[in-house]
Amino acid sequence: MNNPDTEIKRWGIVMIQSLKVSDRKTGEELYHDILQYKHYYQSEAFSLFYNVASLEDLKLAIQNVLENIQDGDIVTLHFETHGHEGGITLSNGEIVSWKVFYDLIRPINIQIGHLLFVVMSMCKSIAMISSLNPEARAPYRAFICSVRDVTQDEIIRGFQVFYEKYFYLLDIFQAYKALEEETSVNGISPFQILIAEDVFNETFNPNRNINSLVIEQLKLLNITINKDSKHKMPDTIRKILKEIYEKHQEFYNFLDIY
Repeated sequence: MNNPDTEIKRWGIVMIQSLKVSDRKTGEELYHDILQYKHYYQSEAFSLFYNVASLEDLKLAIQNVLENIQDGDIVTLHFETHGHEGGITLSNGEIVSWKVFYDLIRPINIQIGHLLFVVMSMCKSIAMISSLNPEARAPYRAFICSVRDVTQDEIIRGFQVFYEKYFYLLDIFQAYKALEEETSVNGISPFQILIAEDVFNETFNPNRNINSLVIEQLKLLNITINKDSKHKMPDTIRKILKEIYEKHQEFYNFLDIY
């Protein structure tokens, strides 16, 4: 496992594609056009490509990546699949829930010392922030996601310019700026970059707007919804959020190690 004193020796970009027969193979194109040549520009760079059809295939691909990580490696995982509010959709129609997805990639983030960058190149992949386990380590350091449906053309154009500038974590912001500029319509790009710590802090911030949570919790607990219950529930929710934040924030974000 990488630690604060580990010298970074290699950085890899792993393309994992799972698209239908009729789809343009955007992941394969990006890999053959740009990613496979990364080592010619920086000898420390390497790239891998996996075409998966099922959850079992995905598990094997992730396990293969994990088993071949050496001390001093850092990795970027790029997923070219279809998106779903509840997870990612594979080419055979299986939906991999966000919880299962996080459980798959978390060991890689742990192994490389919380330096995993994930590219979610699929429609509405911002839905991945809806599932967060505060009692486990963060499954990524940062990720790129989309906030709406994205076209194959936006993906190809956007990530071609992104990977022209991106090799590893320190390149994120200049590479993302290129992606943003290439895909912006009226100044707005469908892609966003989010940081694990920020997502955790926003999710469990006891002072955030919790109006939408009140009714959900009353229904979940089978409590009669009335003026009195709606008045009392916010304090209960804020107390729970504060307890979760204070208990798990350092562990989740690897702050107990780094």
